[in-house]
Amino acid sequence: MFLKSLPLLLLFSAALSADTKKYRGAWFEIDYPAQFKAKGSIASAGMPDKFDSVFFTSPDKKVRFYIFSPQWAGETPDIALNADKETETVDKTEKSNGFTRRWYTVKPKGAGFTRSYVENTNEDATVRWVVGVEYADAKAYAKHKAAYLRFKKSLRQFAD
Repeated sequence: MFLKSLPLLLLFSAALSADTKKYRGAWFEIDYPAQFKAKGSIASAGMPDKFDSVFFTSPDKKVRFYIFSPQWAGETPDIALNADKETETVDKTEKSNGFTRRWYTVKPKGAGFTRSYVENTNEDATVRWVVGVEYADAKAYAKHKAAYLRFKKSLRQFAD
């Protein structure tokens, strides 16, 4: 029975991989939708051709996925709150397996994109990474939600 299912499984696997591309940062690898455009943001120290953070923009420019995954920890000025134009709310914080996970949302005070992130930090703050999504409206988010969830799950981090 398994052998009869193998061609179908291989076809499904090939179709899935055709829908995504791999991005290799300085200290991570992540799968993103093939039709999105990747743009490095924060260059990795000592690796000027590699990035610690990257934005992935949808073809209609209504959604962007974000990853920040440096070698250890660091700051994220590319997604910093602009207090004059935005407000931040912490949606949830939990501690498990030596990490604090903080889910937070940044909303525009006027027109603009809503941004939602999950920040992961270990107990002594020597390791930190952030994954997020920016979206123009609820309809745009709903359209790309499944791809975003796959994006988050696909993160593979590297060490020395």
